[in-house]
Amino acid sequence: MRQKSIARRVRLAAGLIPILLVALPFPSVKCQNNQANQSIKIETDLVTVDADVIDKDGNYVRNLKQNDFVVLEDGVPQKLDFFEANEDAELTRPLSVVFALDVSGSIEPEEVLKQREAAESFVRLVRPESEFAVIAFNYEIKVLQNFTSDPRKLDQAFRKIGRGEGSTRIFGSIDKAVEMLKKTPRTRNGRILRRVVIVITDGYDSVDSIDQHDLIRRANDAGVSVYSITLPSYLMTAVGKKKRALTLLDASGIVDSTGGADFSADSHDFTPAFKSIAEEIRSSYTLAFYPPEKDRHDGKVHQIKIEVNRSGVTIKASRQSYLAVK
Repeated sequence: MRQKSIARRVRLAAGLIPILLVALPFPSVKCQNNQANQSIKIETDLVTVDADVIDKDGNYVRNLKQNDFVVLEDGVPQKLDFFEANEDAELTRPLSVVFALDVSGSIEPEEVLKQREAAESFVRLVRPESEFAVIAFNYEIKVLQNFTSDPRKLDQAFRKIGRGEGSTRIFGSIDKAVEMLKKTPRTRNGRILRRVVIVITDGYDSVDSIDQHDLIRRANDAGVSVYSITLPSYLMTAVGKKKRALTLLDASGIVDSTGGADFSADSHDFTPAFKSIAEEIRSSYTLAFYPPEKDRHDGKVHQIKIEVNRSGVTIKASRQSYLAVK
């Protein structure tokens, strides 16, 4: 029973990949900033934050302008030096994405074939404006493909997936994905790339010793948002109702602290989860500022808070702090 359950997780993880790319179109986004028609030169001191604004009904607020936002560093308002928003809900920004696939446990040969078929669908949907990497993890973490937009390379990477086995290193795999994303360019074709990890797992880590608070800080420093698609377990409550069991990934707070979101994959229809991720990325605002001269290279961690001049809304920010490198 355990092997069948794990094999099902691997099969479902592979089947999820093409859906996201269907949900994510990749044309350019209209830019609201002082140099909208020019390429943006991003200097290393610039601190970038992605933010989603959600109203009381759970809808994304897309009509905000630059002067609607206030960015605070250590409680002090900062001048916004860059602002970008989607003016069309169907458009999205260029992405750097790492898919982290949980392949612990066993997997049957026919399930390997299903992964290959999913990979073929995936590479046909890759757009040149974005780049993708794939890692697989159990007790080891394997980079199947570093960042590329080449469909042939991605196809070859997925064909490297073998039989799954062993325990799970969720936090180590996220840490590896963050480190990979940190090394990617900050811009592409003059636009700031959105850095994203999508981890597909049951949420249970069995062998990792990664400090989760340090992992959150590293993700914040790299401007990385972590999204999770969890294959959940359930507990029966005293009144006979099913309740999703809290996992170590849930308890860590990594997803929330990086401006991501978790989605339960508890049916064979994963389209809603991927559409939700796509919509959230499409709906985000990009805010950036240069810290005060005295803070830029002081080697300290500075807190970031985003406020918006709109009542009754909730703000999700991709980072809560940044490290000023000496």
